[in-house]
Amino acid sequence: MTAEKRLLRSQSAPLPSQTDLSNLHQPQNNPFEKITETNTNKAVSPVSKKELYAARIGFFTGGFTVASWAPLIPFVQSELALTPMVLGTLLLGLGVGSFVGMPLAGGLSRRIGAKNAILFSGLASCLLLILLAWMPSFAFECMALFLYGITLGCLEVSVNIYGTYLEKRNGARLMSGLHAAYSIGEVVSAAMITTLFILGVTPLATILVLMVTLSLALGYLMHGIANVKIGKTDKKERGFRFTITKPIAVIALLCAMIFLTEGAMLDWSAIYLRDNAGVAQEASALGYTLFVIAMALSRLIGDRLTTRFGPVTILSLGISIILFSLIVLIIAPIPVVAYASLFMMGLGISNLAPILISAASRTNSMDGVKAITAVTTVGYGGLLLGPALIGSISSVISLQGAFAGICFLLMLALALVAKDRNIYR
Repeated sequence: MTAEKRLLRSQSAPLPSQTDLSNLHQPQNNPFEKITETNTNKAVSPVSKKELYAARIGFFTGGFTVASWAPLIPFVQSELALTPMVLGTLLLGLGVGSFVGMPLAGGLSRRIGAKNAILFSGLASCLLLILLAWMPSFAFECMALFLYGITLGCLEVSVNIYGTYLEKRNGARLMSGLHAAYSIGEVVSAAMITTLFILGVTPLATILVLMVTLSLALGYLMHGIANVKIGKTDKKERGFRFTITKPIAVIALLCAMIFLTEGAMLDWSAIYLRDNAGVAQEASALGYTLFVIAMALSRLIGDRLTTRFGPVTILSLGISIILFSLIVLIIAPIPVVAYASLFMMGLGISNLAPILISAASRTNSMDGVKAITAVTTVGYGGLLLGPALIGSISSVISLQGAFAGICFLLMLALALVAKDRNIYR
């Protein structure tokens, strides 16, 4: 069933879980109501197909650029002769840059509008990927990766703010479907880049063609939609200076653990397959390609699964699948087993982020935009800072030992879900 058909069905017959959500988290004064157009007296219009496509291309751009960076990492390491420790330091720039960029998204969505925030950060990300593929020196790569982290962080939060704004108007879950576009972007990018690399096309030529094409597609699909200014101006709490409540802190911590796992697969799965499973460097990105294919497939039905079985069940099951698959990946570094484990991990992790971000938007303890900004900033911080931590640990112990540390974090994540089940509904 297409996203448009699901949208029409949800408008005519709200999902049963919505009533539960309203009773649990939206009593009478719902802070997420603040995520509306500036003039709240205007009637809220139904979500159009054009707005859905605009949201999808925003998510697609984030996934496409992230997956475009992953296959470049082994080439950067070889070209610049970087040790695992130095490579981990380089990757740290991406995380630091993201922490600068993510808090900016809320302010940009409020001041210049969601459309402009997505366009600005998306186009800048494409440009910086081209510069990263150039690889003239270590210092240049560090600066380019830091700036890319800023634009990527801003893009990641901006599209989630816009996505939850549409979900609120729609009256039914949309986030898994929108995050599917992110995963599809990863699949398309990883598949195209791997194919071009195997055919002998240079990294710079590959990235240049793909980023120019993506920029044109982003501009085309974002054209013509309303530039909604999302959020409420609060003179007492400007920018990122606000108090994070306990439920949001728990969601943010869990999000960081999950995203750290995804970041480890993003930046280290290709190297793990090359160094531990005996896969050729040119084909090492295939494992991550399988990972994101599984994520995309599962996210296409994620909204229906979450509605039917409940967010807590999907969270617990997903984390358990990731944990089991990662253990298999560690103890059996054989190409076929490793590829299967990465595919299963993709299935498990696929719908966790949409559920957590949607839960943050429904909180009654914080303004919705600020809750989303906090959760995505901490969460994507795990996604981007985690790989640097993995690099440091692998230098001291081994990459397998670093992955074992992730298993411990996943067990803690399961305990967090079981401890306070109501905050995820």
